[in-house]
Amino acid sequence: MRPPRARYFNTTGPCGPQHHYMLPPTQRIPQARVLIEMDRYFVLHAPRQTGKTTALRTLASELTAEGDVAALMFSCERAKSAGDDYAAAEEILLKSLRQAAEWAGWSAELLPPDPWPQAPSGTRFGTALTEWCHRCPRRVVLFLDEIDALQGNSMISILSQLRDGHNARPGGQPFPTSVVLCGVRNVRDYKVASGSDPDGSNPASPFNIITESVRLGDFTADEIAELYDQHTQATGQEFTKDAVDRVFELTQGQPWLVNAIAHEITFKMGVTGAITARQVEEAKERLIRARATHLDALVARLHEPRVERVIEPIVAGTSPSTDAAFDDDVSYVHDLGLIKGTRNLEIANPIYREVLLRVLGNRTERFVQADPRSFVLPDGRFDLDRLRSA
Repeated sequence: MRPPRARYFNTTGPCGPQHHYMLPPTQRIPQARVLIEMDRYFVLHAPRQTGKTTALRTLASELTAEGDVAALMFSCERAKSAGDDYAAAEEILLKSLRQAAEWAGWSAELLPPDPWPQAPSGTRFGTALTEWCHRCPRRVVLFLDEIDALQGNSMISILSQLRDGHNARPGGQPFPTSVVLCGVRNVRDYKVASGSDPDGSNPASPFNIITESVRLGDFTADEIAELYDQHTQATGQEFTKDAVDRVFELTQGQPWLVNAIAHEITFKMGVTGAITARQVEEAKERLIRARATHLDALVARLHEPRVERVIEPIVAGTSPSTDAAFDDDVSYVHDLGLIKGTRNLEIANPIYREVLLRVLGNRTERFVQADPRSFVLPDGRFDLDRLRSA
C-alpha cells in the first residue's frame, strides 16, 4: 500500500484535508447552516483567498450527505467572459451547474435535467432551476461561488431571475429553498445590481436584509496555533509561541498570509529545527520582495481610483474626502480586505501596510537622487537632520 502523501500549507486555491493543513471549514461559518435551515437567500462574502470556496464546498457535501438536501456549489467565474450578454451568461452558468452536479457523484435522481428545458433568453436560468427542483426528490440548495464574475446586464438578469423564483415559492412554485451568493462584495452591491434600493426596504428583493450578509472572518491567534500544530503533529517540527505570536501580529490572521509564511519557512526556506520569530520575520521579507501573487493582486487594486482615494489619506495621514461616495468607497475597500474596518480607517495588517507603502513610495523614489550613504554620520549613526533638510 502506498504511504499517505505528506500534507502542506496551501496558498494556491481551495483546501482539501487529504493534502493540506486546514481548520474545520464549516466551523468558520456557523450562521450559514442556520440560515439554510430557515430557507433563506443570503450573501457570504470575504476578501479573496480567505477560505470561502473551501467552506462552502465542505458545507455542500455535509448537507447532501445528511440525506434531506441536494446542496450544490458551482462557480460563476467562466461567465465573466459573457460581459453584458446575459443569454451567453445563462448558457455558461447552466453548463457549469451541470458539470458541478456530475462531478459531485450524485445518483441519477438528484441530477439536473438533461437537456435543460427551452426558454427565452433572460428566463432560461430560472426556468432550469424550476424544472430541476420539480424533479428532484430533495430540497435543492444552491451556492453560486464567484458571483462577482457576472457583469452588468448578466448580473441583473441572473439576480432578477433568482428574485422572481424566491418570491414565487410561497405559491408552490418549485425553486431552490436556499441560495447563497458567494463573493468579495457585501449584500449592498447585489441589492443595487438586482434593482433594489440599497438603503431602503424593498420586500421584492431576497437580498434586502443586511443581517443576512455573512462575512467570513480572519483566523484568531488560537486558530493559527491550531493550524500550525497540525504541522507539528505530522512532522515533529515546532512553531515556538513567539513565532505564532509574530505571525498573528504581522498578518492579523489573514488566512493566505498565515499559510504563505508557514509554507515559506517549511518548504522554500527548508528550516529543519524549531521555527522562531526570527524566521517568521525572514519569511515575511521574502514574501514582500517576491511580490507573491496574492500581494501583487492587492497592488493592482491600488490603481483603481476608488481604492486610491481611501488608501492614500491613510498612508499620508491626511484628511480624506467627505463626499457621499466616500462611504461607499470605504465599504468597497474593506470588502477587498485592505482595511480593518469602516470607521477607524487602518490598513488591515502590517504586511499589507508595508507592501502598500513600498508601492506608493515608488513614485517619489524615482526622483530621489541623493546617495543613501550621504545620510550616515562618520560614527555610523543616521543623520536625521540632513534627511529632513534634503
